[in-house]
Amino acid sequence: MDHDPPAPTVYEIRLRGTVPDSAVEELGAVTVTPSPAATVLVGAVADQAELFGLLARLRALCLDVVEVRRVHAPVPGSSA
Repeated sequence: MDHDPPAPTVYEIRLRGTVPDSAVEELGAVTVTPSPAATVLVGAVADQAELFGLLARLRALCLDVVEVRRVHAPVPGSSA
């Protein structure tokens, strides 16, 4: 009996300040929405390990994470 893997979960990660252009590519497949006071990242992650990896990259880039929340939204770039 074949089981489909669980669908990725979409997370919104709010950062204080802006993400330098040089760091955006390093963040992987996330949508980056900058504003003067904050930056919002939205992206799908397969599991907790991938989420923790993304948070570790943000920490390594010295970016200040203000909020992480799961959102009920379509996966960015999907037609669903």
